[in-house]
Amino acid sequence: MRKEESGHTDMSEKTRVIMGEYQGRCDENGVAVGHAPKVLGEYARLLETDHDLQVLAPRCVLESASFAGRKKAKVLPHVIVMKTGNSLREKIWNKVRMFSNISVILHREYTKNVWFFNTEFYLMLYLAIFGSRRKRIVCTMFQDGWHGGLRGRVKQWVFEQAQKKMYRIISAGEDFRFRNVESVYLPDYYCDEKEYGPYRAACKKPEAVCLGTMGAEKQLEEMVACFSRIGYPLTIAGRFYDKERVERLRAMAGENITIRDAYLSREEYLKLLGEASYLVLPYAPEQYGTQTSGVLQEAVFLDTVPVSFRKVLEGNHIPGILFSSWDELQKENFEKDTKEYRDRFARLRKEVYSKEHMKEVLDGIFPDEEEPVPKSGN
Repeated sequence: MRKEESGHTDMSEKTRVIMGEYQGRCDENGVAVGHAPKVLGEYARLLETDHDLQVLAPRCVLESASFAGRKKAKVLPHVIVMKTGNSLREKIWNKVRMFSNISVILHREYTKNVWFFNTEFYLMLYLAIFGSRRKRIVCTMFQDGWHGGLRGRVKQWVFEQAQKKMYRIISAGEDFRFRNVESVYLPDYYCDEKEYGPYRAACKKPEAVCLGTMGAEKQLEEMVACFSRIGYPLTIAGRFYDKERVERLRAMAGENITIRDAYLSREEYLKLLGEASYLVLPYAPEQYGTQTSGVLQEAVFLDTVPVSFRKVLEGNHIPGILFSSWDELQKENFEKDTKEYRDRFARLRKEVYSKEHMKEVLDGIFPDEEEPVPKSGN
Protein backbone atom coordinates (compact mmCIF):
# COMPACT_ATOMS: atom_id res chain seq x y z
CA MET A 1 0.00 0.00 0.00
CA ARG A 2 1.58 3.27 -1.14
CA LYS A 3 1.34 6.50 0.78
CA GLU A 4 1.55 10.07 -0.38
CA GLU A 5 4.22 12.33 1.09
CA SER A 6 1.59 13.92 3.32
CA GLY A 7 1.31 10.61 5.18
CA HIS A 8 -2.26 9.95 4.03
CA THR A 9 -3.28 7.08 1.79
CA ASP A 10 -4.88 8.16 -1.47
CA MET A 11 -8.31 6.52 -1.85
CA SER A 12 -7.46 5.24 -5.32
CA GLU A 13 -4.40 3.44 -3.89
CA LYS A 14 -6.13 1.79 -0.93
CA THR A 15 -6.61 -1.96 -0.98
CA ARG A 16 -10.30 -2.77 -1.32
CA VAL A 17 -11.89 -5.17 1.15
CA ILE A 18 -15.43 -6.49 1.64
CA MET A 19 -16.47 -7.50 5.16
CA GLY A 20 -19.38 -9.91 4.79
CA GLU A 21 -21.75 -11.14 7.52
CA TYR A 22 -24.16 -13.67 6.06
CA GLN A 23 -26.01 -14.93 9.15
CA GLY A 24 -27.85 -11.91 10.53
CA ARG A 25 -28.96 -13.59 13.73
CA CYS A 26 -31.65 -11.63 15.57
CA ASP A 27 -34.40 -12.13 18.12
CA GLU A 28 -38.09 -12.02 17.31
CA ASN A 29 -38.06 -8.23 17.72
CA GLY A 30 -35.41 -7.85 15.03
CA VAL A 31 -32.59 -7.01 17.47
CA ALA A 32 -29.22 -8.52 16.50
CA VAL A 33 -27.85 -11.18 18.86
CA GLY A 34 -24.40 -12.69 19.11
CA HIS A 35 -21.02 -11.09 18.60
CA ALA A 36 -21.26 -10.19 14.90
CA PRO A 37 -22.06 -6.47 15.49
CA LYS A 38 -19.22 -6.14 18.02
CA VAL A 39 -16.65 -7.80 15.74
CA LEU A 40 -17.86 -5.79 12.75
CA GLY A 41 -17.71 -2.48 14.58
CA GLU A 42 -14.24 -3.02 15.98
CA TYR A 43 -12.43 -4.41 12.97
CA ALA A 44 -14.17 -2.23 10.42
CA ARG A 45 -12.89 0.80 12.32
CA LEU A 46 -9.37 -0.62 12.22
CA LEU A 47 -9.52 -1.45 8.51
CA GLU A 48 -11.25 1.61 7.09
CA THR A 49 -8.40 3.98 7.98
CA ASP A 50 -6.00 2.45 5.45
CA HIS A 51 -8.33 0.34 3.28
CA ASP A 52 -11.20 1.03 0.91
CA LEU A 53 -13.84 -0.90 2.88
CA GLN A 54 -17.35 -2.04 2.00
CA VAL A 55 -19.60 -3.86 4.49
CA LEU A 56 -22.34 -6.33 3.45
CA ALA A 57 -24.65 -7.50 6.24
CA PRO A 58 -28.34 -7.76 7.15
CA ARG A 59 -29.87 -4.55 8.46
CA CYS A 60 -30.11 -5.71 12.10
CA VAL A 61 -26.33 -6.22 12.26
CA LEU A 62 -25.57 -2.93 10.51
CA GLU A 63 -27.86 -1.06 12.89
CA SER A 64 -26.39 -2.66 15.99
CA ALA A 65 -22.85 -1.89 14.78
CA SER A 66 -23.84 1.73 13.88
CA PHE A 67 -23.16 1.12 10.17
CA ALA A 68 -26.71 1.42 8.83
CA GLY A 69 -27.12 4.18 6.26
CA ARG A 70 -23.40 4.57 5.56
CA LYS A 71 -22.38 4.89 1.93
CA LYS A 72 -20.15 1.79 2.02
CA ALA A 73 -22.73 -0.37 3.84
CA LYS A 74 -24.94 -2.67 1.73
CA VAL A 75 -27.97 -4.46 3.20
CA LEU A 76 -28.27 -8.21 2.65
CA PRO A 77 -31.80 -9.59 2.21
CA HIS A 78 -32.09 -12.33 4.84
CA VAL A 79 -31.91 -12.70 8.63
CA ILE A 80 -32.01 -15.72 10.93
CA VAL A 81 -34.60 -15.35 13.71
CA MET A 82 -33.37 -17.11 16.85
CA LYS A 83 -36.19 -18.91 18.63
CA THR A 84 -37.07 -22.30 20.03
CA GLY A 85 -39.34 -24.80 18.34
CA ASN A 86 -38.38 -24.20 14.71
CA SER A 87 -40.01 -26.71 12.40
CA LEU A 88 -37.89 -28.75 9.99
CA ARG A 89 -39.11 -26.49 7.18
CA GLU A 90 -37.99 -23.37 9.04
CA LYS A 91 -34.59 -24.88 9.78
CA ILE A 92 -34.07 -25.73 6.12
CA TRP A 93 -35.15 -22.26 5.01
CA ASN A 94 -32.68 -20.70 7.45
CA LYS A 95 -29.87 -22.59 5.72
CA VAL A 96 -31.17 -21.50 2.31
CA ARG A 97 -31.23 -17.88 3.53
CA MET A 98 -27.60 -18.11 4.63
CA PHE A 99 -26.59 -19.63 1.29
CA SER A 100 -28.38 -16.78 -0.49
CA ASN A 101 -26.55 -14.13 1.55
CA ILE A 102 -23.19 -15.84 0.94
CA SER A 103 -23.89 -15.90 -2.80
CA VAL A 104 -24.67 -12.16 -2.83
CA ILE A 105 -21.41 -11.41 -1.02
CA LEU A 106 -19.28 -13.53 -3.36
CA HIS A 107 -20.95 -12.13 -6.49
CA ARG A 108 -20.19 -8.57 -5.41
CA GLU A 109 -17.67 -7.25 -7.96
CA TYR A 110 -16.36 -4.50 -5.67
CA THR A 111 -13.11 -6.36 -4.92
CA LYS A 112 -11.39 -9.72 -4.88
CA ASN A 113 -10.78 -9.48 -1.10
CA VAL A 114 -13.66 -10.84 0.98
CA TRP A 115 -13.50 -11.28 4.74
CA PHE A 116 -16.15 -13.46 6.41
CA PHE A 117 -15.64 -12.32 10.00
CA ASN A 118 -18.44 -14.36 11.64
CA THR A 119 -18.48 -17.94 10.41
CA GLU A 120 -20.06 -21.33 11.08
CA PHE A 121 -20.38 -24.67 9.30
CA TYR A 122 -22.72 -23.67 6.47
CA LEU A 123 -20.19 -21.23 5.04
CA MET A 124 -17.75 -24.14 4.92
CA LEU A 125 -20.35 -26.28 3.17
CA TYR A 126 -21.04 -23.52 0.63
CA LEU A 127 -17.35 -23.06 -0.18
CA ALA A 128 -16.76 -26.81 -0.45
CA ILE A 129 -19.68 -27.22 -2.91
CA PHE A 130 -19.70 -23.99 -4.92
CA GLY A 131 -16.18 -22.61 -4.57
CA SER A 132 -15.26 -18.98 -4.07
CA ARG A 133 -15.79 -17.34 -7.49
CA ARG A 134 -12.06 -16.55 -7.75
CA LYS A 135 -12.19 -14.36 -4.65
CA ARG A 136 -9.49 -14.07 -1.99
CA ILE A 137 -11.49 -15.51 0.90
CA VAL A 138 -10.40 -14.69 4.44
CA CYS A 139 -12.38 -16.41 7.21
CA THR A 140 -12.30 -15.80 10.93
CA MET A 141 -12.52 -19.05 12.88
CA PHE A 142 -13.60 -19.06 16.52
CA GLN A 143 -12.99 -22.82 16.77
CA ASP A 144 -10.34 -25.11 15.36
CA GLY A 145 -12.78 -27.38 13.54
CA TRP A 146 -15.43 -30.01 14.18
CA HIS A 147 -14.84 -33.08 16.34
CA GLY A 148 -16.55 -36.07 17.85
CA GLY A 149 -18.36 -38.99 16.25
CA LEU A 150 -19.25 -39.64 12.64
CA ARG A 151 -21.09 -36.33 12.26
CA GLY A 152 -18.08 -34.39 13.53
CA ARG A 153 -15.72 -36.23 11.20
CA VAL A 154 -17.95 -35.52 8.18
CA LYS A 155 -18.13 -31.83 9.10
CA GLN A 156 -14.35 -31.72 9.54
CA TRP A 157 -13.84 -33.26 6.09
CA VAL A 158 -16.13 -30.60 4.56
CA PHE A 159 -14.22 -27.91 6.47
CA GLU A 160 -10.91 -29.16 5.11
CA GLN A 161 -12.26 -29.06 1.56
CA ALA A 162 -13.47 -25.49 2.16
CA GLN A 163 -10.00 -24.48 3.41
CA LYS A 164 -8.66 -25.15 -0.09
CA LYS A 165 -10.89 -22.31 -1.35
CA MET A 166 -9.56 -19.82 1.23
CA TYR A 167 -6.67 -17.38 1.06
CA ARG A 168 -6.16 -17.09 4.84
CA ILE A 169 -7.80 -17.99 8.13
CA ILE A 170 -7.85 -15.45 10.93
CA SER A 171 -7.58 -17.68 13.98
CA ALA A 172 -9.23 -16.36 17.15
CA GLY A 173 -7.54 -19.13 19.14
CA GLU A 174 -3.82 -18.93 19.78
CA ASP A 175 -3.32 -22.70 19.45
CA PHE A 176 -5.65 -23.38 16.51
CA ARG A 177 -4.03 -25.17 13.57
CA PHE A 178 -5.49 -25.76 10.09
CA ARG A 179 -4.35 -28.37 7.60
CA ASN A 180 -4.89 -26.76 4.19
CA VAL A 181 -4.54 -23.00 4.59
CA GLU A 182 -2.24 -20.51 6.29
CA SER A 183 -3.56 -18.81 9.41
CA VAL A 184 -2.73 -15.80 11.57
CA TYR A 185 -3.73 -15.31 15.21
CA LEU A 186 -6.06 -12.42 16.03
CA PRO A 187 -8.25 -12.42 19.19
CA ASP A 188 -12.00 -11.77 19.05
CA TYR A 189 -11.71 -8.19 20.36
CA TYR A 190 -9.09 -5.57 21.13
CA CYS A 191 -8.98 -3.64 24.40
CA ASP A 192 -9.94 -0.03 23.73
CA GLU A 193 -9.29 1.89 26.94
CA LYS A 194 -11.82 4.55 25.96
CA GLU A 195 -14.52 1.88 25.92
CA TYR A 196 -13.49 -0.36 28.80
CA GLY A 197 -11.58 1.92 31.16
CA PRO A 198 -14.64 3.73 32.57
CA TYR A 199 -16.27 0.39 33.48
CA ARG A 200 -13.23 -1.20 35.16
CA ALA A 201 -14.38 -0.79 38.77
CA ALA A 202 -11.61 -0.24 41.32
CA CYS A 203 -13.81 -1.61 44.09
CA LYS A 204 -15.57 -4.78 42.98
CA LYS A 205 -18.84 -6.11 44.31
CA PRO A 206 -18.60 -9.50 46.09
CA GLU A 207 -20.67 -11.26 43.46
CA ALA A 208 -20.43 -13.35 40.31
CA VAL A 209 -22.23 -12.80 37.01
CA CYS A 210 -23.12 -15.01 34.05
CA LEU A 211 -23.85 -12.90 30.97
CA GLY A 212 -24.70 -13.34 27.31
CA THR A 213 -27.10 -15.39 25.26
CA MET A 214 -28.43 -18.28 27.36
CA GLY A 215 -28.37 -21.04 24.77
CA ALA A 216 -28.92 -24.76 25.18
CA GLU A 217 -25.18 -25.48 25.14
CA LYS A 218 -24.58 -23.71 28.47
CA GLN A 219 -24.63 -25.79 31.65
CA LEU A 220 -27.05 -23.45 33.43
CA GLU A 221 -28.77 -26.07 35.56
CA GLU A 222 -25.43 -27.32 36.89
CA MET A 223 -24.28 -23.77 37.59
CA VAL A 224 -27.48 -22.82 39.43
CA ALA A 225 -27.30 -26.00 41.55
CA CYS A 226 -23.66 -25.26 42.38
CA PHE A 227 -24.21 -21.64 43.47
CA SER A 228 -27.38 -22.54 45.37
CA ARG A 229 -25.21 -25.00 47.31
CA ILE A 230 -22.33 -22.63 48.11
CA GLY A 231 -24.50 -19.54 48.68
CA TYR A 232 -22.30 -17.02 46.83
CA PRO A 233 -24.26 -14.21 45.09
CA LEU A 234 -24.81 -14.86 41.36
CA THR A 235 -26.62 -12.78 38.76
CA ILE A 236 -27.60 -14.47 35.48
CA ALA A 237 -28.59 -11.91 32.85
CA GLY A 238 -29.15 -12.38 29.13
CA ARG A 239 -31.61 -13.44 26.48
CA PHE A 240 -33.17 -16.89 26.91
CA TYR A 241 -34.69 -18.42 23.78
CA ASP A 242 -36.29 -21.18 25.87
CA LYS A 243 -38.76 -19.40 28.18
CA GLU A 244 -39.71 -22.60 29.99
CA ARG A 245 -36.09 -23.09 30.95
CA VAL A 246 -36.05 -19.68 32.67
CA GLU A 247 -38.90 -20.73 34.94
CA ARG A 248 -37.29 -24.09 35.71
CA LEU A 249 -34.06 -22.35 36.68
CA ARG A 250 -35.87 -19.83 38.88
CA ALA A 251 -37.71 -22.65 40.64
CA MET A 252 -34.47 -24.42 41.54
CA ALA A 253 -32.41 -21.30 42.36
CA GLY A 254 -31.46 -20.32 45.91
CA GLU A 255 -32.14 -16.84 47.32
CA ASN A 256 -28.58 -15.80 46.44
CA ILE A 257 -29.31 -16.13 42.69
CA THR A 258 -31.00 -13.54 40.47
CA ILE A 259 -32.10 -14.57 36.96
CA ARG A 260 -33.00 -11.95 34.32
CA ASP A 261 -34.30 -12.81 30.86
CA ALA A 262 -33.38 -9.61 29.05
CA TYR A 263 -31.43 -8.24 26.13
CA LEU A 264 -28.76 -6.12 27.85
CA SER A 265 -27.70 -2.82 26.36
CA ARG A 266 -23.96 -2.45 25.82
CA GLU A 267 -23.72 -0.01 28.73
CA GLU A 268 -25.64 -2.28 31.11
CA TYR A 269 -23.61 -5.31 30.06
CA LEU A 270 -20.27 -3.56 30.66
CA LYS A 271 -21.46 -2.14 33.97
CA LEU A 272 -22.53 -5.56 35.27
CA LEU A 273 -19.33 -7.22 34.08
CA GLY A 274 -17.04 -4.45 35.30
CA GLU A 275 -18.50 -4.22 38.80
CA ALA A 276 -18.56 -7.96 39.49
CA SER A 277 -15.62 -9.76 41.07
CA TYR A 278 -16.18 -12.93 39.03
CA LEU A 279 -17.57 -14.06 35.67
CA VAL A 280 -18.92 -17.61 35.51
CA LEU A 281 -18.70 -19.33 32.13
CA PRO A 282 -20.86 -22.50 32.16
CA TYR A 283 -19.49 -23.71 28.84
CA ALA A 284 -19.20 -27.39 28.01
CA PRO A 285 -15.43 -28.06 28.18
CA GLU A 286 -15.42 -30.40 25.18
CA GLN A 287 -16.70 -27.51 23.03
CA TYR A 288 -15.04 -24.40 24.42
CA GLY A 289 -11.64 -25.94 25.07
CA THR A 290 -11.09 -25.37 21.34
CA GLN A 291 -13.41 -22.39 20.89
CA THR A 292 -13.06 -18.77 21.92
CA SER A 293 -15.40 -16.54 23.92
CA GLY A 294 -15.83 -12.80 23.55
CA VAL A 295 -17.21 -12.31 27.07
CA LEU A 296 -14.20 -14.18 28.47
CA GLN A 297 -11.85 -11.73 26.78
CA GLU A 298 -13.89 -8.76 27.97
CA ALA A 299 -13.58 -10.05 31.54
CA VAL A 300 -9.82 -9.64 31.11
CA PHE A 301 -10.37 -6.07 29.86
CA LEU A 302 -12.40 -5.28 33.01
CA ASP A 303 -10.32 -7.11 35.65
CA THR A 304 -13.16 -9.56 36.37
CA VAL A 305 -11.88 -13.02 37.27
CA PRO A 306 -13.33 -15.79 35.05
CA VAL A 307 -14.57 -19.04 36.57
CA SER A 308 -14.85 -22.06 34.28
CA PHE A 309 -13.70 -25.54 33.45
CA ARG A 310 -9.94 -26.02 33.38
CA LYS A 311 -10.01 -26.98 29.70
CA VAL A 312 -11.90 -23.79 28.77
CA LEU A 313 -9.54 -21.34 30.50
CA GLU A 314 -6.34 -23.16 29.63
CA GLY A 315 -7.48 -23.56 26.03
CA ASN A 316 -7.97 -19.79 25.83
CA HIS A 317 -4.72 -18.97 27.70
CA ILE A 318 -6.59 -16.90 30.27
CA PRO A 319 -6.05 -17.18 34.06
CA GLY A 320 -8.93 -17.65 36.45
CA ILE A 321 -10.59 -20.06 38.86
CA LEU A 322 -10.41 -23.47 37.23
CA PHE A 323 -12.37 -26.61 38.06
CA SER A 324 -12.91 -30.05 36.59
CA SER A 325 -16.44 -30.49 37.94
CA TRP A 326 -19.00 -28.17 39.52
CA ASP A 327 -18.70 -30.14 42.78
CA GLU A 328 -15.16 -28.78 43.25
CA LEU A 329 -16.31 -25.17 43.63
CA GLN A 330 -16.63 -23.94 47.22
CA LYS A 331 -17.45 -20.54 48.68
CA GLU A 332 -13.82 -20.20 49.76
CA ASN A 333 -12.79 -20.00 46.08
CA PHE A 334 -14.49 -16.59 45.91
CA GLU A 335 -13.01 -15.08 49.08
CA LYS A 336 -9.36 -14.75 48.05
CA ASP A 337 -7.33 -11.69 47.01
CA THR A 338 -7.53 -11.23 43.21
CA LYS A 339 -4.56 -8.84 42.82
CA GLU A 340 -2.47 -11.55 41.12
CA TYR A 341 -5.15 -11.92 38.46
CA ARG A 342 -5.38 -8.16 37.92
CA ASP A 343 -1.62 -7.93 37.32
CA ARG A 344 -1.76 -10.76 34.78
CA PHE A 345 -4.78 -9.21 33.05
CA ALA A 346 -2.92 -5.90 32.69
CA ARG A 347 -0.04 -7.68 30.93
CA LEU A 348 -2.43 -9.48 28.58
CA ARG A 349 -4.14 -6.19 27.67
CA LYS A 350 -0.79 -4.66 26.77
CA GLU A 351 0.85 -7.59 25.00
CA VAL A 352 -1.99 -9.58 23.38
CA TYR A 353 -5.11 -7.43 23.13
CA SER A 354 -3.73 -4.01 22.20
CA LYS A 355 -5.44 -2.07 19.42
CA GLU A 356 -2.12 -1.15 17.80
CA HIS A 357 -0.95 -4.75 17.60
CA MET A 358 -4.19 -5.93 16.04
CA LYS A 359 -4.16 -3.18 13.44
CA GLU A 360 -0.68 -4.27 12.36
CA VAL A 361 -1.90 -7.85 11.97
CA LEU A 362 -4.91 -6.82 9.87
CA ASP A 363 -2.83 -4.52 7.66
CA GLY A 364 -0.62 -7.48 6.80
CA ILE A 365 -3.45 -9.84 5.85
CA PHE A 366 -4.91 -8.12 2.79
CA PRO A 367 -2.55 -7.91 -0.20
CA ASP A 368 -2.37 -5.34 -2.97
CA GLU A 369 -5.30 -5.58 -5.40
CA GLU A 370 -3.10 -6.57 -8.34
CA GLU A 371 -1.84 -9.80 -6.73
CA PRO A 372 -3.30 -12.90 -8.47
CA VAL A 373 -5.98 -14.95 -6.79
CA PRO A 374 -4.78 -18.46 -5.85
CA LYS A 375 -5.92 -21.21 -8.23
CA SER A 376 -7.76 -22.86 -5.33
CA GLY A 377 -10.28 -20.02 -5.56
CA ASN A 378 -12.14 -21.64 -8.48
